[in-house]
Amino acid sequence: MSSDQTNPSEHDVPQSLAQQKPPRYVPPRWVWITSAVLLLIGVLGLYGERLGKGPLASLYDFAWFLRDGSFCNLIMLIGGFFALFIPLMWITFASSWPTRVRLLPLALIVLMVGGFFTVFKIKAVSGNMIPRFGYRWAKDPDQRLEQFVSVAPPAGEKTADRAALPPDPHAWPQFLGPERNNRLPGPKLATDWTAHPPQELWRMPIGAGWSGFAAQNGRIYTMEQRDQQEMVTCYDIENLTADGQPSPLWGVGVEARHYTSMGYFGPRCTPLLFDGRVYALGATGVLSCVDQATGQVVWQHDLLEMYGVTPEVESSNIAWGRSNSPLAYELPDRKIVIIPAGGPDAQNSEAMVSLVAFDAATGETVWEGGHQQISYASPSVIHVDGADQICSVNEATITGHDPATGKQLWEMEWPGKSNGNATCSQVLPLGNNQFFVSKGYGQGARTFEVKPAGEESFSVESLWDNARLLNTKFTNVSIQGEEVFGIDDSILEKVKLGAKRPTWRERGFGHGQVLLVGDVLLVMGEEGNLAAVDSQSDKYHEYARIKALSSEVAPTWNPMCLYGDLLLVRNAEEAACYRLATED
Repeated sequence: MSSDQTNPSEHDVPQSLAQQKPPRYVPPRWVWITSAVLLLIGVLGLYGERLGKGPLASLYDFAWFLRDGSFCNLIMLIGGFFALFIPLMWITFASSWPTRVRLLPLALIVLMVGGFFTVFKIKAVSGNMIPRFGYRWAKDPDQRLEQFVSVAPPAGEKTADRAALPPDPHAWPQFLGPERNNRLPGPKLATDWTAHPPQELWRMPIGAGWSGFAAQNGRIYTMEQRDQQEMVTCYDIENLTADGQPSPLWGVGVEARHYTSMGYFGPRCTPLLFDGRVYALGATGVLSCVDQATGQVVWQHDLLEMYGVTPEVESSNIAWGRSNSPLAYELPDRKIVIIPAGGPDAQNSEAMVSLVAFDAATGETVWEGGHQQISYASPSVIHVDGADQICSVNEATITGHDPATGKQLWEMEWPGKSNGNATCSQVLPLGNNQFFVSKGYGQGARTFEVKPAGEESFSVESLWDNARLLNTKFTNVSIQGEEVFGIDDSILEKVKLGAKRPTWRERGFGHGQVLLVGDVLLVMGEEGNLAAVDSQSDKYHEYARIKALSSEVAPTWNPMCLYGDLLLVRNAEEAACYRLATED
């Protein structure tokens, strides 16, 4: 046989081997590069909020979205998830590992995640969208509370005696305090909490909700969710029970239970004490007027029913429950209570009502004003050229109204959606027809001026806007002269009006609450930590801090109440009272 008559199989074997792809056990370079980029994005989300200081401050100014803690956490979650997901998918579907090896990581992850969510579920989230888990089949804390049982008043005291008492100089009768501005001129608080620590007088479990306390003549009033009852409750803090808790005097409930995973359970309104009655709005739109002394219902209105809003439309439009606190106003011939009304899903229709005023005694409708969808803010009284107006922060505008008729006098755009980038912060006065307002979602702070422009005509001019500051998502600010104190997307700030950047910033409080008392700024953090902060310093100076509240699941979003030297605090699971030392 000649040399060129070789066996074909001798050439076919190496040629076949050459055409075979090599086994793939390690992900290719593009997988590693993609995962590294995604991981870097996740790290950017983790540390994004920290770019407000140091040499990267200019980047912080430019990249506004990095100031939103919830957005940063979303970036971290998405980046971290896909940084792991892409290599996992390559190993499972594109590698040459044996089938058992390829499927094992995916199977373990599915089993672990599935097992976890079989036992647990998301019960609530923090202000920065960090989920808080609880056992899936466990009752919520408010469902484990004992039934609200009224305790008889002390011997010799008649139920209605307190109604005849003289005015209480320390009364905290409404949302954000006596002047509805989130500050008090005094008392002068002692700031050395080592020598004079806050004295805990009592602590008690309480129903769910984000209401604050109102206080007058030794009694405190709030709203709370107890199982299927949305309640207005009254406690006596001068006569404690045998276990050292305030005596429950009365509770009035309606069948309602509002819940969203991002808003948790319960009512959000702080009750109004006015003319011997308590006015409170539930998360599902039921406005109640209750006798302050006896707890008897005087009148009640279901705002959804009044304005033709179905529960489905309401939950679509006002996604996190009605949070408006009633406002009292005295006209020459009658006393009224004002509350945002809302309406069906039809912008600028005649059926949409921004504000409604009811006769405080009878509940009769006195007037309706405006045709804007409502927000989560509460109405307030402002003064323009010495005359009163009712200011309403609506879903996407701010409006001024005649207190006697409800007629809309002026309007300013203030963008927002009550099922998205919602508004909850109030308009606060600065004097000389000028006002301050703020909100979250990258909108920040604004000052504006309302000017008379003829008979019953007004113009509005924006004076200062800064989206980098005071993004008050769940909170209100306190103002002292030209200094504003508030929580900007989970970071405490002191800001001079008109400034480009804050005087100082301090993280660690989450989406908490502030209250300015004299020169001391009280800060209640989202995790229940209470701090006393120097409002006069040009650098952040904290006098002291204590752990004031705790909870299983829910954060602390409730506004504080200072009744004389008694600080009343609560969250969705417990309430406490501290006596603060004073220097007066």
